[in-house]
Amino acid sequence: MDADTLGQISFLAVEFPAGRMTGEGFDLLLDLVKRNVLRVLDLEFMVKSADGAVKKVPLGEVEHGSAVDVTMWEGASSGLLDESDIDEVALAIGPGSLAGILVYENVWAAPLMAAVARTGALLIGRGEIGVDDLVAALDQTEPP
Repeated sequence: MDADTLGQISFLAVEFPAGRMTGEGFDLLLDLVKRNVLRVLDLEFMVKSADGAVKKVPLGEVEHGSAVDVTMWEGASSGLLDESDIDEVALAIGPGSLAGILVYENVWAAPLMAAVARTGALLIGRGEIGVDDLVAALDQTEPP
């Protein structure tokens, strides 16, 4: 991979407090991959027992209600996700929870970033706006 041809790299960490998931997210993730919107770089799951012990769960053992063969992402490892990231998520989740961490490339952005680079323009900032901030901003623009 070449930095000029990569899209932006992002991550999501999701907690499933009941210790299981429906699998709907896997269906949507597969759709995004098939449409070349994103590429899965890392996908890790962990559980936290009632006594607070955390252990990684192999992807093939994650219970879900999807028909997607999740093992297609087993072994996906970019090296960006390390033990300190796993530890940070483990601290954030409650006992009895399952958590997943997804690191992904925004493939759709690669051609745009390449075009920016070809013109000599420089990317001088990037970030995310939290959903709560977005909703608050939209609420302020609505007439009373």
